[in-house]
Amino acid sequence: MKSAHTVSLLVVALAVVVILSGAYITSLEVVARQSQSSVDPNELAHRVLGGALVLFAIGLAIRIPSNAKFGRILGWTGVGMLALIVAAGWRGTPLSPALGVLHALLAHLFFATAAVIAVMTSERWNRPAELTDVRRRFLRPLAAATPPVVFAQITLGALYRHNAIGIMLHVAVAMTVALLALILSSVVLQNYPRPASLRRSAGTLIAVVLVQGSLGIASLVMLLLNFGATSYFIAATTAHVAVGAATLAASIVMAMEVWRSTPVRS
Repeated sequence: MKSAHTVSLLVVALAVVVILSGAYITSLEVVARQSQSSVDPNELAHRVLGGALVLFAIGLAIRIPSNAKFGRILGWTGVGMLALIVAAGWRGTPLSPALGVLHALLAHLFFATAAVIAVMTSERWNRPAELTDVRRRFLRPLAAATPPVVFAQITLGALYRHNAIGIMLHVAVAMTVALLALILSSVVLQNYPRPASLRRSAGTLIAVVLVQGSLGIASLVMLLLNFGATSYFIAATTAHVAVGAATLAASIVMAMEVWRSTPVRS
């Protein structure tokens, strides 16, 4: 299990690099649309990194026989990513908007899955769970509802970045994500003195959401002020996509911690 945990951390780290490289390419495409100019980003590095990520993911899936269900999920996600990478390379042109959105969503799901496996293969997770005496009836449903809303927000962001929808719906759902994360994290931090892992997850979730929201606001303001063709905009939007993946992973881990640490209400 220890070796699987080490490999899972490597997969998570490499997935961050792959998402950043892909986000950089799509950010350049957004800038090209805003400035009505042509852009031909070099996708070779992104494809090479994606191929390496698939190989690491397959290796991780092989190394976790005790978590076979999650191993299969990660393995099939890797196969899907490989198929998209091969399709993009064979065509020799950027992905269509539909395939681009699918590619982005698969990458985010891949990262979240790898993060979950990293948590579940850790030494701490495989020790007996520390249960809390505090009970809040709504906490479990709230924790379970947060990841789907985060994924919806990511989907809308991907649709916007590939010029399929406007930005306002993405902004509206982002506010909902921020509200859910704030309520969930505040309830835990104010009412649950232990376990420490639950409090850490709550702190991480709200911190990531705040960073994500700040990057989104900065990107939107730069667009409104006609700074959409600057390197600052590219950096902000690229980071916004990567932190979005971290937000999805943090919300899932938070839900896992809530269901692991809080007893079922009798």
